[in-house]
Amino acid sequence: MSQSPQFGCACCTPNMLPRFEHAADAWKALLAEAGTLAPHGGQQAVIFFGGTIYPDPERPGQQVEAIGIAQGEVKASGALDDVRKAMQPYKPVDHPLKPEETLLPGLIDAHAHLMSTALITGWTDLSPIQDQSLNREYSIAYVKAGIVKAAEAVKGKPEKEQWVTGFGVDPSLMTEWQDIDATILDGLYPELPELKIFLLNASGHISYANTKALELAGLDKDYKDGVLTETQSALMIPKLPKPGPFQFFRNLLQVFSDANKRGITTVFDASVGLVGKEYEIGLMRLLAKTHVLTLRVGGALYGSDADDLKTWLKSYSPELDSKGNELFTLRAMKLIADGSNQGLTGLQSAPYKCCHEHQVPGVGAYGLFNYNPVRELANVMADVSAKGWPILTHANGDEAIDNVLSAYQLALSNPPTDKVPLPEPPFNSVPAWAGQRHRIEHCSLLHDNAIALMKRMAISPSFLIGHVGYWGRAFQHTILGKDRANMLDRCASALKGGLRISLHSDRFVTPFGPLRYMEQAIGRVMEAVVDEPDEDKRILNKHERLDVHQALRAVTIDSAWQCHLDHQVGSLLPGKQADLVILAKDPLQWTAPDAAGMRGIEVKQTWVSGRKVYES
Repeated sequence: MSQSPQFGCACCTPNMLPRFEHAADAWKALLAEAGTLAPHGGQQAVIFFGGTIYPDPERPGQQVEAIGIAQGEVKASGALDDVRKAMQPYKPVDHPLKPEETLLPGLIDAHAHLMSTALITGWTDLSPIQDQSLNREYSIAYVKAGIVKAAEAVKGKPEKEQWVTGFGVDPSLMTEWQDIDATILDGLYPELPELKIFLLNASGHISYANTKALELAGLDKDYKDGVLTETQSALMIPKLPKPGPFQFFRNLLQVFSDANKRGITTVFDASVGLVGKEYEIGLMRLLAKTHVLTLRVGGALYGSDADDLKTWLKSYSPELDSKGNELFTLRAMKLIADGSNQGLTGLQSAPYKCCHEHQVPGVGAYGLFNYNPVRELANVMADVSAKGWPILTHANGDEAIDNVLSAYQLALSNPPTDKVPLPEPPFNSVPAWAGQRHRIEHCSLLHDNAIALMKRMAISPSFLIGHVGYWGRAFQHTILGKDRANMLDRCASALKGGLRISLHSDRFVTPFGPLRYMEQAIGRVMEAVVDEPDEDKRILNKHERLDVHQALRAVTIDSAWQCHLDHQVGSLLPGKQADLVILAKDPLQWTAPDAAGMRGIEVKQTWVSGRKVYES
């Protein structure tokens, strides 16, 4: 296979991530710890009533008076008296809602990264996005101040532990784009002459190091500027301080908790096995039997490493027919076609507007594609699809999306095997592979013809909607230009074209927060624009706005459908899992212009499989 380095999102770029040692002993320690935890249990029989209850996002505005859950499932829904009668065998307790509270199906993040987020939990957060809000004053001074503060915290440690590791650095969102290099990082904290600094760019394909860190990795002669791509970062990563197994374990639990606090009941982890290979799968399977896994996790195995892909195809099969009470299942395979648009590595049909002012080492003006030729990607897709796996293909640039669609066409043109689920009749109305529900991840810049082809090919998009809210102005003014930026996250056009869509965080690229995804999809406000009354200068392509019901579907039932979980979650119909969220206010009746502030609605409680996993 002829492949370029795997430039993808920050969470699924292997050589840019710190290593939790793949050594068996470290992972065995984690597995042993997980094996001592108590079973999850705690499922309750409850009748919810009062407030506002929306059980089914596919029926906009439909409300019920009450809903009853027991044994991890929804048992009854409708009038309170009828629900009480149906629930009598389970001896439920009452759970009255306040008049202003709203009960919804549990919210779903269709693409995030749990393990890699846990790896950098504890690093210094140098991102311009804090608590879901964009810091409009983000600058090189902000980054420097964060490094100095982190340096003060390691002042008393031995020299070998005097490291500042940071993540989320994003020059594209600075008030004035300032490229970072070793000359900026050296001497920031002279009190520690041996201080080593390593920073991960938000896009995931660049890192920055000071001279002391470069010397330790033997990179100081050839890469004096301290700007590192994957190849050089691979030499730096082993030198970084690593979390011990139990610290990593605690970090992972924190990630689960962070999701629950945002009302998330299901996360589709888009790079399972990237951090810990098969040990990672074993750990998640153990955690799924304990009380500490407070999420439903669908996993996409990281398949962009050729050796790993062979292992996955030989050793595992997709678990699409799992039981509802199974909290961790393998459901797809993940491939990476290009990089990121804000990182200037997504493959474009036109040069980046800023390609002369800002360059990425080893990357041209149009970005890059990880497979050469496209037939190589098609061959991988064909092997994966033949084994029955749904495919998630990361593609950001418009040229990358065209290439990926060409690869899908080449890969899926053969007759299906007996492992490929056939569609429902009439069989001539959809492709034979439609049941696999292949996806394009992020799917950022879409032409009309790409949308039409995705419909014909039964391929759906999952949008990183934070691109619009957080990076919209940068795309318009600096990175792409206004006309090309209008192609970004075309949610409404995708729906009009007959596609089902989802919204996601790509955590740690953007924070968890499905209410925020909804707000950004409804309003499409470019959050870096300040005090601008002209809507056309404040909104990124208003024609791509969703209404509130469409946005809710994109974080509930349509996300569940993309993840092959719609028979279990995504709505609260009887027989489905009791995954639900209680909010302090009703987002479906939100009247603020551009849905402003929807992300701030308080999550009161989060329930997974009839178990309360979060309460504010």
